[in-house]
Amino acid sequence: MRQPLRICVVGGLNVDISGTPFRRLRPVDSNPGRVHLSLGGVGRNLAESLSLLGCEVSLITVLGDDAFTPWIQSDCAACGIRLDQAQVAPDAANGYYLCLNEADGDLHAAVADMEICARITPDFLSERLAYLEKADALVLDANLPEETLAWAVSHVHVPCFADPVSAAKAPRLLGALRGLALLKPNLPEGRALTGWQEPAEVARSLLDAGVARVMITLGAKGVWFADAGAAGCQPALPAEIRSTNGCGDAFLSACVVATLSGYDIAQTALLGQAAAAICAESAAAVNEALTWAAVEARAKASPET
Repeated sequence: MRQPLRICVVGGLNVDISGTPFRRLRPVDSNPGRVHLSLGGVGRNLAESLSLLGCEVSLITVLGDDAFTPWIQSDCAACGIRLDQAQVAPDAANGYYLCLNEADGDLHAAVADMEICARITPDFLSERLAYLEKADALVLDANLPEETLAWAVSHVHVPCFADPVSAAKAPRLLGALRGLALLKPNLPEGRALTGWQEPAEVARSLLDAGVARVMITLGAKGVWFADAGAAGCQPALPAEIRSTNGCGDAFLSACVVATLSGYDIAQTALLGQAAAAICAESAAAVNEALTWAAVEARAKASPET
């Protein structure tokens, strides 16, 4: 039996606070509704997804020291996410994502307080370099400072995968592109990184910059994939959609496993879309039904195969 892949995820973890009114949102007023509390963040969601896919996962991050920290620690332990290389900063609060939704669940506005990620510095990672080098892969998210992303790709000699997180944060990866095993931007993030508009143009620019594999997610239109030998579009797979929150994290997690397992770029895109379809069938950002066997089964059932 193959040993589980050992993955280090370096990125953000935050407390998600969301409010949804029972009826049409009325601005500048108190709206009766429900408030939901959960744990999220790109790094944390990637770590949980990779754990569900059968990997041994360490989340390397900085936690604050507030009332939510014990919950974060116990939740990660329950999800199979190791925090032994994380650090608790006694003078800081955790990251927070506060959002206000419309009555139908669509986002109205949000505030993301991820300042604590600025503490994940090159020095912070250099103290953990020996640990990082023992991993099968490093997964980075662009909540990290620009200099930390560049340091990680140039100093950690294992395959590095990255998520740009948002169009605003994507340019932080410009100094880290050369040497990335795989980059997963959506189209606005890809445009922010390259200045090009069309998926094929964005992918070509990223390949020229040194990225080995590019996956440009296009929502319901699928994903444009490209490497030095192939390029094309993998359509989205059928799903009974409950929420698209977290689908990109599930997609990238499956791409990490597929790439490390030797699948070609087209197969990797298909497996990523299978993971995204499974994720979409849950209201949560991470669907507990996500397993590697489920991903392979969904991919095999695809009309495109």
